[in-house]
Amino acid sequence: MTDTDRKRLEAIADDILDSIPVFLRRMARGAVRAGPRKHDPSIFVLHAVWRHGPVRMSEMGRHMGVSRPYMTMLVDRLMADGLVERVSDARDRRVVKVAITEEGRSVIKGFHKDFRETVIRNLANLDSTDIASLHESMRLINSVATKLERHEDDLLN
Repeated sequence: MTDTDRKRLEAIADDILDSIPVFLRRMARGAVRAGPRKHDPSIFVLHAVWRHGPVRMSEMGRHMGVSRPYMTMLVDRLMADGLVERVSDARDRRVVKVAITEEGRSVIKGFHKDFRETVIRNLANLDSTDIASLHESMRLINSVATKLERHEDDLLN
């Protein structure tokens, strides 16, 4: 790593620490539905199961960066609410995966729609240039996150 790369990475770290709280605060402030899951981390588990499920709890935990016991607690909370269920893997009956229920689909679709509207409402005052820049930046961040996750998966396998 060059000195220039190190300085850029330090600046990125500073920018993340400065900007993430602003985005989270703005999104929470404008949330359409202030339901019980507004600040509940289990909503991210439900979203992951909706997008990628059925999925192993260990894979979800690794993806989200949380311990197995914490992931178990989040999934148990979602199960108690009837939003997910544990299912056996058809190829290997010893493997248990988490799948979304119809009620879970309904909840996450509502959350997803509300979250999108909240983001739009909170960022609508940006001009077109800022919106285009933010869009491209998010695409780059997602691309980097995907590469980092693949690299982590390669190290673990």
